[in-house]
Amino acid sequence: MMLLRLVFGYAPWLAWQLTVSVARLAADVCTPGSTQRPRIVKLPLGDLTDLEVTLLTSSITITPGTLVLGVSPQDGPEPRASFVQSLFGEDEGAVHADLEGMRARVLAATRGGGDR
Repeated sequence: MMLLRLVFGYAPWLAWQLTVSVARLAADVCTPGSTQRPRIVKLPLGDLTDLEVTLLTSSITITPGTLVLGVSPQDGPEPRASFVQSLFGEDEGAVHADLEGMRARVLAATRGGGDR
């Protein structure tokens, strides 16, 4: 069942995100005056499994304009987290919202449910 959700739910959504990101980056590069405002944000990974962390961080990294710089191990009470660079990070809240949206999609694909 998870494989079906990944192939028919998550993969098409991710392909669309890649298309949108490529278009945004291309438009920024091809027009005068860059709108890029690089920012690094910390994304808590909470209770994600290793598979979910791999899927999420790989998805973030292949999306143009974002890059996972690293994943911290769980250290005592501090949960695992990934550190993500966004080229268009002027609004930190929007960057977090986008990343949390992708996390919700990964969880819907791996665990089921309609939380997107």
